[in-house]
Amino acid sequence: MIVARYAVSDPGKAAERARLLDEHKAYLHGGAIRILLSGPSAPPAEGKGSTAIVMAQVETLAEFEAFSAGDPFVRSGVYGSVDIFEWRPSFGLLLESL
Repeated sequence: MIVARYAVSDPGKAAERARLLDEHKAYLHGGAIRILLSGPSAPPAEGKGSTAIVMAQVETLAEFEAFSAGDPFVRSGVYGSVDIFEWRPSFGLLLESL
């Protein structure tokens, strides 16, 4: 199944985000799951949290939820909100490559 995580950073945690960025990237690159794509949005407006999306191919939603829970940004509260859901793509080049 394809799953997605949409996360919004807490603007008050900018220093923590900067401190943990390398650890966060290493965790995502660690290979525990098959990440299809991942990345942040363009820089947010002043006082707004940046957003980030991770899309992955996993066996179960619970597998991805467990992976997400181990992300340093999630563990430390850098993300003010995290939404995880199954995604059912119906069209596009990414779908054709799966």
